[in-house]
Amino acid sequence: MKPNNNIFTVIMIFVCGLTYAQVEIRGTILSELTGKKPDAEIYIQELQTRHPGTIADSLGKFRLKNLEPNQKYVLKISAFGFPTQEFEVTTNNGITNELFVLKADCEFDAEKAESDWKNGTPKLLLFGSIAPIANTKADKRFERKYNIQYYDFGDSPPAMDCLKLYNERMFKLLDDKYGPQWRKKVRSDVEYLK
Repeated sequence: MKPNNNIFTVIMIFVCGLTYAQVEIRGTILSELTGKKPDAEIYIQELQTRHPGTIADSLGKFRLKNLEPNQKYVLKISAFGFPTQEFEVTTNNGITNELFVLKADCEFDAEKAESDWKNGTPKLLLFGSIAPIANTKADKRFERKYNIQYYDFGDSPPAMDCLKLYNERMFKLLDDKYGPQWRKKVRSDVEYLK
């Protein structure tokens, strides 16, 4: 009895289709600064095949599906405030799990906060916008009383992770010197103030 070529062909197409459908890259993206997901929306694009890009979830996780097995892919990862970075990943015959750590160049971080505090030039960093909010009279009194300046980046701030490291250190320094009462009078738009 002769095998039916049509059935064999259909089975092979089905098996090959399953193999390709199961090949994917699963990734987790972390910030070098915090060891957590960057405090920004993260966009991932595969450059070789121009697969549609994807966005990482709230934990920094993403999936790229329907890839070819044993192929090298270049992923371009973009996050606000971080330089765009590229990573090479070679798939296997199933799910390839990868950890991607984004590097950032911070002009403002915890060390800069310490330095500014010691040099008498401490700041509380604001994210701002195209039209920053001007200081009120109360804001100016706060700056004089606590010897600190509100600093608004406007619409081009550094990575939010950098702002977080700087401001959290500055909050600790203010708490140590003045106690928690300064927190009742500070502007509400100071980043990462709880």
